[in-house]
Amino acid sequence: MIKASRGRAAVLLLLTFAAGLAVGLAAERYTLHRGTADGSSHRERGQTTIERFADDLGITPEQKARIDPIVAETREQMSAVFDRVRPEWEAVVDSARARIEAVLTADQVQRYRALLEQQEREHGAGAEDANGESGGSSD
Repeated sequence: MIKASRGRAAVLLLLTFAAGLAVGLAAERYTLHRGTADGSSHRERGQTTIERFADDLGITPEQKARIDPIVAETREQMSAVFDRVRPEWEAVVDSARARIEAVLTADQVQRYRALLEQQEREHGAGAEDANGESGGSSD
């Protein structure tokens, strides 16, 4: 019985980690891929690392002009990578959810699904990207 409890705890811990990772990836992709609905840029919502460091580093306008295309190209590359791995990622998440639900009682499954939906709402995982596709899974 203790092994089963430890196993469930390990699965839930893994799921929590995976959820955090997925939300982070989705948020990063969303932040880097598009601006807000009102047309504001990613800088107004969430800056890249170099943008956050720019003042501390004393980035000059000339350096900024050279760095901006690097950041833009990196955004495109990250988006392409995420698009390629997204289906496999979602399949792994769906499989984990199904396996976890098989362990839970019917009441727990309902609560689990409700908590997942709440998490997705809170983290904006259902937001659409620039292509009009819905955001990534959140676990």
